[in-house]
Amino acid sequence: MRRSPFTVLVCLLIFIINFDALAASNHDAIDVIIDPVEWGPASFNSALQPNDQPLQFQPAAAYPVRGIGLTHPRSFAKPIMKCKPPLCPPMSPCGIVPTPPCKLPSRMCGQWQLATQVFFARIHGTVRWPAQVFGIPATEADLNDDLGIPAHQTLLEYSVYYQIRPSWAVFYSVMPISLEGTTVPNQTIYFGQLPIPAFIPVHTKWDFLYQQVGLLYQPILTCNASVSIWSSWLFNDQRITVSNSACPFGSSCNTLDRTRNMVMSGINVQKCIRTMCNGGTLSCDNRVGLGYLDGTFALDVQAGCRFSVPMNCGRWGFARGGYRLINFTENRNDLRLDVTLEGGFVEGGLIF
Repeated sequence: MRRSPFTVLVCLLIFIINFDALAASNHDAIDVIIDPVEWGPASFNSALQPNDQPLQFQPAAAYPVRGIGLTHPRSFAKPIMKCKPPLCPPMSPCGIVPTPPCKLPSRMCGQWQLATQVFFARIHGTVRWPAQVFGIPATEADLNDDLGIPAHQTLLEYSVYYQIRPSWAVFYSVMPISLEGTTVPNQTIYFGQLPIPAFIPVHTKWDFLYQQVGLLYQPILTCNASVSIWSSWLFNDQRITVSNSACPFGSSCNTLDRTRNMVMSGINVQKCIRTMCNGGTLSCDNRVGLGYLDGTFALDVQAGCRFSVPMNCGRWGFARGGYRLINFTENRNDLRLDVTLEGGFVEGGLIF
């Protein structure tokens, strides 16, 4: 009986000691609150790094998360992002901006070209017809001083081209002229059937038609240059009607008709000079034509530049300018009808 109370006291003492130790250990416990974490480097650095100290990750195989059944990698890489480059990359302010290649506009197969030319012409020439008047050699009358034709006139020429093949085209051009003038000759002019007395007013009407229909071929056609050779039927019709108050036959004393059917062959050379950033192109455009047959030699020279502007879908608008010379020289003993037209010109047209 004495031993039983002692045993109970020993057990009670051990229980009290263990209880105090357990209570002391509970004071060292840390309450941990886990918030949902987004997968990403920013979220891991903010939520899983105490005291702003970076975590050190070691590459390892994926490990399972308890209670979820999913696996996540222990090493966190930078997420993949898709970046689209800018359409116009920035350029250095000190760099040299590359110029676009020089591209010469040209007609494509099946396209038309319409143009109107304004010709600021200086007109002069000589008329002699026939060989003799009442046994006296005919006078070489000046169109301006003796017959009164205006020396300066603005003329219009219309042209159309159609590209039937990549290197072949047909064209048509016409320049109609009708001028009238009055003057007082200071000498007697032996012209036509009746002489024209001096110091009597003379009225003259001059009709001139310059017309071509031809075929054009381009043996050289590159991106920045083209060479075209062409040949055409040239139809030139002229009529000079002279009248004055001394005419016994009414309003006209003398009428001269001259119709020429000739062949004209020539060459066109175009060379690109510069193409702008907006597609506008500056080029040189030179043409030379030689006419022959029917007792006449003709020359048609055009030297100038062209500026073309794109109008989308292969269409172009253009403007030309330069110097032009047209000359007809008669080669007959009984008739001389030489005419020269020269001066500057401007031209506008469309390719569509």
